[in-house]
Amino acid sequence: MALSLVSCASNSGGSGVATITKVNPYYLQPGKRIETQDAMISFEQRHYIHGAVSSEDFLGKFGHYFTVFWKTKAKGSDYTVKLEYTQANTGPEVHVKEVQVPSAKSRNTTKLEVVGDEYNTNGPVTSFKVSLVSGGETVAESRSFLWK
Repeated sequence: MALSLVSCASNSGGSGVATITKVNPYYLQPGKRIETQDAMISFEQRHYIHGAVSSEDFLGKFGHYFTVFWKTKAKGSDYTVKLEYTQANTGPEVHVKEVQVPSAKSRNTTKLEVVGDEYNTNGPVTSFKVSLVSGGETVAESRSFLWK
C-alpha cells in the first residue's frame, strides 16, 4: 500500500534554471518477491539485492530507493539534491537526506535510499519531497501526493 501512496509525484517550482523531470521511487519490500515473466521487472528486483550474501546483507537492502532525474541550464554549477520524507513509525517527523552534486551536467541522475537500520526501525516511507538547491535557494521540487 505504501508504494502506491508515494509513487504519485508532482513537479513544481523554481526559477526555470533547473527542473526535476522525474522521481522514480522503488520499494524493495521484505518477503515480497515478484514472480513474473517480464525480464525488466525481475532485473530491477535483482539489481537492488545484488551483493547480498548473508541474511544481514539482505535485511540491509530492503527499503526505499529514489532515482531523481533532473536537468539544468546552468551547466557546471553546484547543486544539492535534497530528499525530505516521513516514515510510518515516526509519524509527522521529517527526515532529510542530501547529496551534493558539484559541476552538474545538463542532464543528471541522483540516487538516494532509505534502507537498512533506518528502514527496519522507522518503517516504510509514507511521503516525500525532492528539492534541487543551488546557492542556498530551492530552484525546483517534486513531491508525492501525500506530502503536506
